[in-house]
Order: sequence, then C-alpha cells, then structure tokens
Amino acid sequence: MTNTASANFGWEVAGGKKAAKKTEPKTKDKKDVPKIDILPPIQTSSTIYDLIRESDDEEINNNKSVKSAKAVVTTKMDSPKKTTRKEPKESLNLVNTSMVSVQKKKQSPKQVPKNTDQELESALKDLKLDEFEKQLSQLESLFPNNNLVINENLIAFLNKKLEPIPEIDPNPCQEQFYPISMMEKSVLKFLNVQLTKLNKNDADKLFEFCLNNLFFDNQKIPSNHGHKIAFQLISKLNPNLSINLEKFNEKINANRHRHQRLLIALWALGQFGYYNLESGLKIWFDSMLAQLNTKGCANFIIFYLNNLLEHHKIAPKSKIHIKIDQYDKIYELVNDKNLNLSKEAAQKLKNSFDLLRNIFKQDVVRESSYFEALLHRLPAEKCPRQDDIMELLLDCLLKNKDSLLKWKQCYSKNLAQSVLLLEEVSTKHFKELKSLKYTRDTFKYFDEQTTHLMSKLNISNKDVHTKAHHFARSKSNKANSETDLLKKFNHLVKSINQTHYKKSSLGQMVFKTFFYSILAVSLFFYWDANYNKSIYTNSVQKQLRKYGLLDHTLKVINSVKQLIYSVQKTLSYYIPIWQRKFRETVIPLTERALKTSKEYGTLVWVKSEPYRDLIVQYTNEGVKYVEDNYPFVLKNLNSCGQLALDYIITVSNFVAYYLFSSIDYVGVNLMGLKRGELENVIFDGFRFILDKIADLLIQVANYINKL
Repeated sequence: MTNTASANFGWEVAGGKKAAKKTEPKTKDKKDVPKIDILPPIQTSSTIYDLIRESDDEEINNNKSVKSAKAVVTTKMDSPKKTTRKEPKESLNLVNTSMVSVQKKKQSPKQVPKNTDQELESALKDLKLDEFEKQLSQLESLFPNNNLVINENLIAFLNKKLEPIPEIDPNPCQEQFYPISMMEKSVLKFLNVQLTKLNKNDADKLFEFCLNNLFFDNQKIPSNHGHKIAFQLISKLNPNLSINLEKFNEKINANRHRHQRLLIALWALGQFGYYNLESGLKIWFDSMLAQLNTKGCANFIIFYLNNLLEHHKIAPKSKIHIKIDQYDKIYELVNDKNLNLSKEAAQKLKNSFDLLRNIFKQDVVRESSYFEALLHRLPAEKCPRQDDIMELLLDCLLKNKDSLLKWKQCYSKNLAQSVLLLEEVSTKHFKELKSLKYTRDTFKYFDEQTTHLMSKLNISNKDVHTKAHHFARSKSNKANSETDLLKKFNHLVKSINQTHYKKSSLGQMVFKTFFYSILAVSLFFYWDANYNKSIYTNSVQKQLRKYGLLDHTLKVINSVKQLIYSVQKTLSYYIPIWQRKFRETVIPLTERALKTSKEYGTLVWVKSEPYRDLIVQYTNEGVKYVEDNYPFVLKNLNSCGQLALDYIITVSNFVAYYLFSSIDYVGVNLMGLKRGELENVIFDGFRFILDKIADLLIQVANYINKL
C-alpha cells in the first residue's frame, strides 16, 4: 500500500494492485458559499447575572445600526502571515444574552414593596358588620340550632375576606394579641357573641376545624388570617380548653415540611398560655420543644417562653408547680452546645431558665417528694449536671426535715448516689444537717441496716462462690461492686456516728453530772470566800453552829468525800465489766422490748385514731355548746380554781403557824419546859440522824475498799 492512496479521496482495496480512481471534489459556486452575519443572539430568560456586564450590552445595542461586515469562508488554506483575523467591534456578553430583557428592565420603573402589616390592619378595619349579619341570617335559616356549623362558616367567610393579603409569619416581637387587637370593634364583638354560644366540646371541634384548614393543601387559600383570629377568640373565651396534645403533635409532625403552616399552628396553640400559665408551660414543654430543630421555629419557641413568663409577671418567689421532667428538658436545652440560636434568643433562654430554676428550687425545698427523684438522677461521674442536682439535693435535705425520712426509704435503691451525697454532706454541710430533728435517728438507722446487710452479704457471697459457674463472672463483678458501695456507705456512716454522735454510758452521765455540780459548788464557794467576803459561807456556818450541827455536818462531808473516792476506785474497775455485760445481754432485750412496745403502741395509736377524733370532736362541740349557752359556767370554773389556790396557800400558812405554836404549847404548858427546849430536842434528833447517815456511809466505803 502506498501513501498516495491515502492522499486521494478514493479507497484502496486490501491486496489489490490497482488503486481506486482519483475523484476530485466539486467546487461550489460563490453563490452557494454560506455567509455569517453578526446577528442579535438568541433571546434567553433573565437571570441573576443581568447586571454583571451592562457596558457590553450597551455597546452591542449602539452598534446595531451599523452594517455588519461579511466574512467569506474559502476552502483554501493560506499561510498564517496572510490571514489576519479582525476582532469584532462589539463585545458579546456570554453571561446574559437577553437584550430585550435588559431593555425592559431599564425601561420598567422599580416596584416599591408593599407593607403587608398595614394592608392587614386596613383590611381588618374595613370589615363591615352588615355582611356578617347577612351571612349569619342565611346560615341560621340553613342550619337552625347548630352553632358549630354556623361558626365554622362564619370563620370561613372571615378568612375569605382576608385572603388577598399575603400570609404573615408569627413574629415574637409583635404584640401578643395581634391581629385581633387591630380588628374592627363591632365585628369583633359580633364574633365574640357567636363563639360564646359554643359549649366546650364544640369549641374543641372548632379549634380542630381551623387546624385542619390550616394544613389543607389548597392553593386557592393563600393566607389564613381569618383562622388566626378564630384561634385567638377560642383561646380567649375557653382558656381551660383541654386540647389533645398527642393528636396535635401527630398533626404537626405529619406536616413538618410545611414550615410556615407549622409555625402558625404552634402560635395558635400558644395563645392558650396567655390566659392560663399552667397550660402554656405544658404546651411549651410537650409540643413546642419537640419542634425546636424545625426550620424557622427555634427563635419563636424561645421568645414565646420568655413572653409567657413576662406576661404573667412571674417572679423568683412565685408559686408555680414545675415537674422534674420539665426541669430536665429545659436544663438539657440550655446546656446544648449544638443549638443554633441568635444572641438575643440565647440570652432570653438563659433568663427564663434562671427564673424557672429558682421557682423549681423553692418547690424542692417545700415538698420532700422531689428528693427521691433527684437522688435517682444524680450522675456518678463529675459533671455540671452532678453539681446542679447536688445543690438541689442539699437544699432539700438541709431545709426540709422530712427529706431525711425519704432518704431512709430510698437509700438502698440508690446506693451509689447516696454515697456521693453522704460524702458531700459530711465534708461541707454536716453542721447544718446536725441541727435537724431526725438526723441522729437517720444515721443510726443507716448504721444498723447496712451492718445487717453486710452480715447477710458475707454469708451469701460464700455460698454463691462455692456454687457459681465459671461464665457467671459479670454477675459476680456486679455483686462485688454493690458490696463495695455498701461497705463504703457503712464506713462513712460509722465515722460520722463516731465523730459527731458518741455514745455516752450511764456511768459517764452520772460522773459528768456529779463532776459539774461539784465544780459549780466549788466555784461558788471560791467566789464567796474571795470576792464576796464569805457572806454565804459564814451565814451557813453560823446557823449550823447555833444549832450545834456544824461538827456533824463536817463529819458527813468528810465521810462523803471518802465514799466518793472509794466509789470512784471501785467503779473504775467494775463499770467496764458491767457495761460489757449490760451491752451484750440487757441492751438487746431492752431494744426488742422497746421495738415490740413501739409497734403495739403505733398499732394502738393508729387503731384508736377514729375514737380519738370522736373524743376531740365531741369535746370541742361540748366546749362550744357551753360557751354559747352557759358562758357563766366557764367564769365560775375560773373563779373556783383561783379560790382553791388561795385556800391552799392560806391552809399551808395556817398549818405552819399552828405547828410552831403547838410545839411551843406542848413544850411549855404540857411538858413544863422552857421556850425553845423542845426545839433543841428536835434538832438533837436531826443530829442523831445525820450521825447515823455518816456512819452508814463510812461502813459502805470500808466495805467497798475491802472489795
């Protein structure tokens, strides 16, 4: 094969000797040569790039009047030196090739955007009462005594009147009662009268009707201003309407893709909160909070909570019942770092949380029922959540004595949390806790119960260890962790009891009482001898010397001293022995007896409660009956009591006077003694008695020393 074949326009047959015939291309006439003119480009739709190259478009428009040059295409290839390419005078705009759209855009004047709020306000003020009354008369003739259907049609008629106005998104910065506050007064009064005819069930159905129309997919209904007004009127006239939130949540979850309508639905449901705070908080926590991540709803939901609290003028000391689940939700919301909010909304959320936390803190202190739920929620790891719950638990524990009783009931179910709480209390707040009423009994109960459980666990652990299978390790590890927690809790309780609640025996109490009394007496006589010039000491000695009792008294005092020394030696030896035996034998029996008597006493107290109530009731009724019908009886009883007391005092003085008179009479007249001799005889009897007491004490001391 030769290269000449490829140069010609023919074909060479493979293996052939003869080449194909040479065919020359036919030359076209000059008339048939195509001509390229610079024509206006194809028109396209206007885009956002219209204003990018306006200068190039202007050059093209100016050069339209000039004749375009014609370019002739030849088949001959000239050398690059001979070919000179002429650049066109116009610069084509490849981004936007629509000349007509640019010209129309320049010629058309700029349209000023309309203010939708002003349009809506003017439309609301232009509503005519005659049209609504005419509509009502027609509806009453068609649906007599059917207030629900009549109101549904009136709301539809109102919405149709306001349809030409575009939809307005609920704005948290708007007035809370917008747009109903801008409505014409006579029409508003007319609608109020019609809606008041509805009972509670029909009002609920009307709310559902407006909600269904809100999500009804109909392009002929571009706006829902009439339905908004209906929502506001229903919430105003029925603030305690029981909306089925579960059904409402299903409805809005099915329409989450329709952001504007969903936002209006949340706004409509939130209108009830402005008339009932409890309903508003429930709606916010149960319905609104779940839609926080929906497009365009976050700021509205946060602002709604702040507006709700400000509308009801809620202060930190206000009494609002906040559930612990609701507190958990708002705490997680405030500490959510992935939440996208504006700075203003974030600040509003923080202010609302601080206010609700102070109110919840008051509820925790006031009601001990929160203690168990908070203790169960206490995290084991160190985190901000742990600090927050620990602070609430400490407030509940230190300011409400009933929380100690709750702790006694639930500590075994929350052992790990109880260990954390006990560590915090024992290190920082035990002085405050010690001043409460049930603290000592609570820690004593903890000690007894945990010690008893530990003894049981030790026995059961040995049995399980002998019978356990080799792949039961996870269960054994879990049991070991629980045992460790129990041991730790028991150790903390015992250390607290040893440091703050030391047990004092009977001997210690007697010794302390005797020691402090002797110390007080000695200090008194020391003060009397050194600073008071021994007035009291000398007067006592004079009186004793006068009657001849001084020596005997000193003898008794010395014998008492010897007795005390001997008793002290004996007790120091025997008391530990008696104490150990008493602890081993008497205390368990006494505790069992006390426990049994306490149980029966409690049972008797509980069983006798109706009878006691009857007794108190009849007593109060009797007292009231006597006060009402016989008021002089009470006065007589009081006067009789006072008279009896006066008689007792008079009789005691009389007896003392005649006793001394009788002694003188017996001594002088009957026995022939001098005045005062019988008194000396009586005092000699006292001396004899004191000597016998002193001798008895000495004998007891000698006997104890022999032991």
